[in-house]
Amino acid sequence: MSEESLRQSSLWMISGQGVAMTAQAIYFVLIGRALGSREYGAFVGVAALVAALSMFSTLGMEMILVRNISRDRSSFARTWGHALSITSVGFLLLLAAAMLYAHFALRPELRPLVPWIALADGFLGKLAQLSARAFQGAGRLAWTARLTALIFVGRAVTAGALWTWASSHHIHATALLWARVYWLATLAVALFALTLVTIRLGLPRFVRIHPADLSEGLSFSCSSSSVSVYNDIDKTFLVTLGQTYAAGIYSAAYRVVDAASAPIYAVYSAATPRFFRAGSRGVRPARALGRVTLTHTLPYSIAVAALLALGAPLLPVVFGPSFRGSVAALRWLCVLPILRSLHYAWGTAITASASQWNRTATQFGAAALNLILNFLLIPRWSWRGAAVASLLTDGALAAASLFVVSRLMRRETTTVQEPAAAP
Repeated sequence: MSEESLRQSSLWMISGQGVAMTAQAIYFVLIGRALGSREYGAFVGVAALVAALSMFSTLGMEMILVRNISRDRSSFARTWGHALSITSVGFLLLLAAAMLYAHFALRPELRPLVPWIALADGFLGKLAQLSARAFQGAGRLAWTARLTALIFVGRAVTAGALWTWASSHHIHATALLWARVYWLATLAVALFALTLVTIRLGLPRFVRIHPADLSEGLSFSCSSSSVSVYNDIDKTFLVTLGQTYAAGIYSAAYRVVDAASAPIYAVYSAATPRFFRAGSRGVRPARALGRVTLTHTLPYSIAVAALLALGAPLLPVVFGPSFRGSVAALRWLCVLPILRSLHYAWGTAITASASQWNRTATQFGAAALNLILNFLLIPRWSWRGAAVASLLTDGALAAASLFVVSRLMRRETTTVQEPAAAP
């Protein structure tokens, strides 16, 4: 892929993320005003639990699709069949695990949310995501961007319908009511995405899954689950402790940070196929590509961190007065885009050039650190404890990713020099 192709792919992904960010912003505003901070916190806390578990429901087939198709276009039918089979079975296991956790850890009024959110995010959302990844592997980033944006557009439209209904009846909607309609938008997007993949890329072929594919997929799913844990499990902690208001204001601030970080993620998503091709030649080419990409994303992340700190007082104006506490939360979290820019660059180089288990180890360590910090800090300092845990976790992940890249480069240099030194 030429540099021009990378720029074009990045522009497609950034434009798609721009549409997604706009739709996501509309969605957050409408659903925040419709539910209020407490009900919004309850919904997000349960959604975070489902998100962490759902990373195992596909066994990492999102990245397997990108890797296999980007290297060998003829592998699409077989890999796509594997992805659909694993996701269907994985959803049933996800639902069982989520319901079990809810029975023992969540308050009774929150338990009915679990199956609806699991259906929306753990199955239908995964089908749409897999479809987008299939196009990404095939180098058709335009469709990847469109499908990614469409998910948020659908949610924004559905949230608009709920807000209109709640406003006309002069009531605050509940988290359960939103969960019962939330999945409809994802259903429409998933059906459209599956149809589009069939027309543009072809039909799946259902064949026996090799153990090697399952092992590699497990490494990707462990990695994704770890990311979900250190990004979102703090909301579940807050909800489990009954702090739904704190979960609401903290989640609103965190979602703004996520939206601001979306262009960074878009650049690395667009470059992922190129990273895999560079990584097939060794760690150094992948690291060099990461360094070049970082020169584009790091200045943006510094600028957006400053804008988040300055613009924090706008949150209660946009979301409603019940989100006043989000101002302080956003100022605590505003440096996260900088830390993410660093560990995306080094982590993507690791994924592309070595066994995914190397990156999974760093992310699993970050998830474990985050869990420990949440357990120690949230009961005493509520959302402020969650914010400190997030900052320390992302900082530690950036440092660990750089350490692993450096170690892999030293190992690669030693391996090359030893044969050269042989008589």
